[in-house]
Amino acid sequence: MDSSDSNRFDIFEIYRSYCDVRSGKAQKDVSNGPGDEAQRCKFSREALAQLLKFVETCLPTSTSIFDELLKLQLKLGHMVDFSEFSCFYDFVFFMCRKNGQKNITVSKAVTAWKLVLVGRFRLLNQWCDFVQENQRHNISEDTWQQVLAFSRCVHENLEGYDPEGILSSKCYHQTR
Repeated sequence: MDSSDSNRFDIFEIYRSYCDVRSGKAQKDVSNGPGDEAQRCKFSREALAQLLKFVETCLPTSTSIFDELLKLQLKLGHMVDFSEFSCFYDFVFFMCRKNGQKNITVSKAVTAWKLVLVGRFRLLNQWCDFVQENQRHNISEDTWQQVLAFSRCVHENLEGYDPEGILSSKCYHQTR
């Protein structure tokens, strides 16, 4: 983020910065040699940590992060391209984190899923109800990603559902 804008919260600029870090565009000074993957990963982690810190310090307390995410979603449009949507989906998880935590609360996850997966996941309401009733722990980034995959490959009649799959196993173990 530009230091001249250090006190201004702009969801569009934050999203652009996030995408630049994730795509590697922000890594101008990191070489591309064969042994530099660890350096690139470290750079990305640090850049995302700084961006999250910026968000936490600049988001006005009267502003809902979900209102900001909705503005961004409306501006981006329907995002037919899955890779674009996937980046936005990842960004939503990133924005829902607090104080550098790696997980987000169940209530934030459910609100976020209802915002971003509406019209994309036919079992969204059932999924959210299940999570609210049975989930005892925060939602990890791994689980967040699995829900996106689940939403893409499982149909309303549960065609495509693998009862031996990782998400069904997680659901089973988290309710016990």
